[in-house]
Amino acid sequence: MATETAAINCRLSQDDGSVGESGSIQTQKTLLTQYCSDRHITIGGYYCDDGWSGTNFDRPDFKRMLDDIESGNINMVIVKDLSRFGREYAQMGMYIEHYFEEKGVRFISVAENIDSKNGIDNLVLPFTNVINSFYARQASSKTKAAHRARAKAGMFIGSRAPFGYRKDPDDRHKLIVDPPAADVVREIFQMFADGIGYVRMTKILRERSILNPQAYFNQNNPDYYKNSDYWRKPFDWHATSIRAILNNRVYLGQTVFGRTKTKGFFDKTRIAAPEEEWVIAEDTHEPIITREIWDTVHQMMRAKRRENLSGEVQPFAGLVKCADCGSSLNVSYDAKKGRYTGFSCWVYKNYGKQRCTSHAIGWVTLNRLVLEDIRRNASAAKLATQKYMDMLIAARTDKKKQETERCKRELKAADKRIGELSKILTKLYEDAALERISEERYQAMALGYEREQELLKGHREKLVAEITRCEEIYDDIEKFLPIIWKYTDITELDAHILNELIEKIVVYEKTINPDGSKSQRVDIQYKFIGYVNQEEWFGAMPQPPASSGTDQNVQDKQTA
Repeated sequence: MATETAAINCRLSQDDGSVGESGSIQTQKTLLTQYCSDRHITIGGYYCDDGWSGTNFDRPDFKRMLDDIESGNINMVIVKDLSRFGREYAQMGMYIEHYFEEKGVRFISVAENIDSKNGIDNLVLPFTNVINSFYARQASSKTKAAHRARAKAGMFIGSRAPFGYRKDPDDRHKLIVDPPAADVVREIFQMFADGIGYVRMTKILRERSILNPQAYFNQNNPDYYKNSDYWRKPFDWHATSIRAILNNRVYLGQTVFGRTKTKGFFDKTRIAAPEEEWVIAEDTHEPIITREIWDTVHQMMRAKRRENLSGEVQPFAGLVKCADCGSSLNVSYDAKKGRYTGFSCWVYKNYGKQRCTSHAIGWVTLNRLVLEDIRRNASAAKLATQKYMDMLIAARTDKKKQETERCKRELKAADKRIGELSKILTKLYEDAALERISEERYQAMALGYEREQELLKGHREKLVAEITRCEEIYDDIEKFLPIIWKYTDITELDAHILNELIEKIVVYEKTINPDGSKSQRVDIQYKFIGYVNQEEWFGAMPQPPASSGTDQNVQDKQTA
């Protein structure tokens, strides 16, 4: 192609907002069109990427321009200035100094008066590219810092409100509850807590014609997306959508920032960020669900949950543990009769006696043991609240009473010694300043005292933490009582009850008693309080009826 045909290349991103009207896409196009008109340069096309970072060379129109260069339709590229071309000096140099030269493409940057026809072996090009690249990095760092600062202040900075909320019309950085969607969120948490699996839940939501989050957003923001694909399956729920809702801490009234991050400055692939890097602000808006149901749901989510043929999840999933190897017990299901039959150690099942023993217990037996124990605790907590509280406090404090007293004695001694060391170090410094002792002696003595003081301070923090844990007993009991009160008259168990109340159930191997009967120890550990022997306070409590067969005479010998 003998004549020169130019590509007008323009770019603008959010990071370039400070360029003002003089740097807008339309202004760039007008200026470059006039430039070509004055010099009788034929314009082959406009390639404008609006909203794209200069560090990203996978921009749609930039790639279209490269395709036209490859096909021979373009042999000149004109930009307003080098920063509109890009902000990553290595790739900019590769395109300008190598690729364009190889393809016979003339490159012009109007602001810097750079024209590759006159040669590009001057210092302006590389220095300008480096400065533009530095600017991009600096702008990126400032933007991230600003976002983190806003998140720490509890400001919502997302482009769209999460399902269940909408942005406050008076403050776009604040979320307010959207009642219709919030009801769906609450129902999803409740269904999961009741043992309904992902697959069955998606069917329930579809059958009830409940709009999925994307369709609900589109219904309330019809001009946001122009593509009709977003409207094709408005009631099509998926397990991934449900998991995303169940894992979103926004429903606790928290603002969370930084759950994902880019791999690097140039690789914009997003990956999950470690939780310790998240910014979490508490009580930034009205919560949709309670902490209790959140904890219950997430305890269930940590367990391996497999749905049976009816789409339900075994209610004891993740709770029943082997006393010896610590693994979860497998549950057996009789598909023909449509019922669960019992539990057994999967390690023993897969590896035999070399690794563990059977630790088997029948479904009916375990169900009765747990049901009766919950009812006993609920009845005692309701009918003799103060005595029950005294029992829990005594059980928890008796175990740590001596340890707590020891911690307090050690704390007192540590505080005394830390004070003494501060006085010694002050005196040493004065002696050194007044030349009563040499600098060498001061350094030798001060180093030892400072090391001892630092060790004592670390030990002191541990002692304070331990004492604080003991004092939290009352808070734990106050949390447990209103939960257990609800279950005085329950007649059957479900996943919600079990996961709300119980931390774990530890099953031991069966033992043969002197009279030839069999018994089995089962430890039921409750949330907040662990286990307390009620018989010591309330007398002998009736045991649930023993089942027949291999599980007969199973005794509830719960221990902490």
